[in-house]
Amino acid sequence: MSTATNQAAATAAEAHSSARIASLTLLIAAVAALESIIVPALPLVQREFGVDADVGALASVALTLSTVLITPIAGRIADIYGARPTLIWLTVVVVFGGSLSALANVFPLFVAGQFLQGFGLGLLPVSFVVLRTTLTPDRVKTATGFLGAVVVGGGALGVVLAGPMADKLSRSAMYAVPTGLVLLGTLAFSVVTPKSVTQAAGGRVDWLGALGLAAGLLTMTAWLSSASSKGWMAPPALALALITLAVLMLWARYQRRTTDPMVDLSMMTLRPMWTAVAVGVVFGFTYGAVVYLIPQQLAAPAESGFGLGASTTTIGLLLCVGYGAAIAASVISGILTKSRGTTPVAAVGVGMLGASAALGAVSTQLWQIVLALILAGVGIAAASTAVFVVAANSAAEERVGVTTAIATIARSLGAAVGTQIAAGILAGTEQIQGYPEHAAFSYAFAIAAAVAVVGLVVTALMPRGESH
Repeated sequence: MSTATNQAAATAAEAHSSARIASLTLLIAAVAALESIIVPALPLVQREFGVDADVGALASVALTLSTVLITPIAGRIADIYGARPTLIWLTVVVVFGGSLSALANVFPLFVAGQFLQGFGLGLLPVSFVVLRTTLTPDRVKTATGFLGAVVVGGGALGVVLAGPMADKLSRSAMYAVPTGLVLLGTLAFSVVTPKSVTQAAGGRVDWLGALGLAAGLLTMTAWLSSASSKGWMAPPALALALITLAVLMLWARYQRRTTDPMVDLSMMTLRPMWTAVAVGVVFGFTYGAVVYLIPQQLAAPAESGFGLGASTTTIGLLLCVGYGAAIAASVISGILTKSRGTTPVAAVGVGMLGASAALGAVSTQLWQIVLALILAGVGIAAASTAVFVVAANSAAEERVGVTTAIATIARSLGAAVGTQIAAGILAGTEQIQGYPEHAAFSYAFAIAAAVAVVGLVVTALMPRGESH
């Protein structure tokens, strides 16, 4: 081949890669928008269906639960069969879930729609498989930060659009628009990504291991729900805790004995992996609590002395301040993990989240709430980027999907626990005009801040650069 021919082929390949990344960007942004709608709209959903904060939190938890269940399976299927078919089937489920959330006329159906939408975040590990097979190793770290920015930017779009569409149109429109964008992004990706690009690594899906993991996560979610509503030491909660422990122990024993397991637990003994998981749980907990509490606080009536009586539109616009900070921080974090290593980036991220929760504990004025949102946005971006880089670097090429899925699960589980504990604290205190007292918010924020302090200790154990 001549030099000119080689250059032309390289240029064509670069153009195809750019088109692939662009279509993936649209899809991920649309999914993130769809997932984030519930954040500012939760108070509105509670009023529309006539449920209190404790029950209403199930809408967020259902979405998180399905994310936890599908993410490892999606990551492993993408490793084995390729990213393209995995991505297409996931988005089919997401589109159905978004449609159900738009059309539901009773709260259980709405929660079911949220559960199916949660399959969308299973696209994250699939996306890392796409990045690994499309980009050079040097570009993957920067692309990880960019992908984080896309997730945050899409989330911001969902938050901004939720209020105006709910106020001017309807809940149906609020969910229909991003659902349509998900479908559009899927079509674009399938067109520009031939089957030969994201090759299958081969192997098998450990369905029994997947079933065991799902059973453990389901009982864990039931335990969290029971504990938040009936008390952590209540007999039902204690019974569910013991069942969860037993199921997960049996699952772990099976995973160690089977060949080609769903999750290679030997990876969890490696310092890069277990520290990434621990930090993911911590910052997920703090961020989940903060983004649940702030909209509830903003929606409280002004006469409460700490709320603003904010509408869904106002809540969305204020949350976008934090999202804007996170978009910038995601891109910068991707660059910094390449030049400075993961430990300082993770430490800054967790520290910022802790500061956000600490400020939230005393916030009664608008500027304080805005500053807390900015700190939370920077914190979640930096911590997420560092954790995903560590997880991706810890994996063999044929295990990138499932390994990054573990990091996603850690963050999602942390967020579920943080949300449920915060919701339980608010629901278990004296109500004023249907809203908790400020002391309940302060207590919940303080717990989130304390968890972040623990996370700072763990970040010191993370590898500074490449995994060892």
